[in-house]
Amino acid sequence: MASATPTSGHVLLIDDDEITLRLLKVNLERAGYSVALTRTGADGLAYARQNSPDLVLTDALLPDMRGLQVCALLLEDSRTRHIPVVMMSSQDSARDRVAALTAGADDYVTKPLDYSEVTARVGAHIRRAHLKPTLNPLTGLPGNLMIDHEIRRLVEPGRPLFAVLYCDFNNFKAYNDVYGFPAGDEAIRLLAGTVTKAVAELGNPADFIGHVGGDDFVVITTPDRCDALAQRLIADFDRQAPKLYNPGDRRRGYLTAKDRQGMIKKFALLGLAIAIVHNQHHPIGSHWEIGELGAELKSFAKTRGGSAYVKDQRRA
Repeated sequence: MASATPTSGHVLLIDDDEITLRLLKVNLERAGYSVALTRTGADGLAYARQNSPDLVLTDALLPDMRGLQVCALLLEDSRTRHIPVVMMSSQDSARDRVAALTAGADDYVTKPLDYSEVTARVGAHIRRAHLKPTLNPLTGLPGNLMIDHEIRRLVEPGRPLFAVLYCDFNNFKAYNDVYGFPAGDEAIRLLAGTVTKAVAELGNPADFIGHVGGDDFVVITTPDRCDALAQRLIADFDRQAPKLYNPGDRRRGYLTAKDRQGMIKKFALLGLAIAIVHNQHHPIGSHWEIGELGAELKSFAKTRGGSAYVKDQRRA
């Protein structure tokens, strides 16, 4: 695996052919990319989930699975579905190309490879990916860059009063462990829809909704709307959350799963924890302070169990 600092992007190669790997690595690094090498589909998927490369270049036939399966699994996972994938294959039929593109590949190149062409295609896909709007790929809501920009603007001189709602789930890890990542994605999409609907009905026209990632969401509104929004979010989510469970788990009211220390425990069903940071009664001088207050208040909200919201009660 290359350790050089990426200058044009980070590329993951998945192929068990040592000659192909070596030649691709040399050509891509010469073009300014950092390169990671894996030789099985399972290793490639694990690396992509942990490191989020800018592009995946995978062979169509790997020792443990087909490249089609790699594409499908990358597309299925919210952590990797945004990553462009280029399939390499010795097959050049229209049927093979269609199968790869249908499975989730963004491009298809045939062996023997023209390494200069592959490098050019890699660059084109990475450039396009970097030019896409900074939206969360799972929900289509503004992501971290836009959230950071909006929160920084809140503390600029002359700005109106604000309230920031930080929202996420209680017991989401246990839910993911028991029901799997696709079900976890559905829960996140449910929360995204709940937040969007509540803000549309109770918020201001200029209110902002962002998806930090995972189950973390941010709403920027005004102090006069924040309590009503938090109450609506909790009521709407608690009404819809039972649909995420099978009948047995709904009746029991808990899941059995391992905690972060590996111990088997009972976990309550998903709840919604909301922290509200605002400057109605005291000044807030920096965006760092907003984030720190939000994290502190949300941790307190989580200790209440179920769904709850906590609002900053400090006064100047």
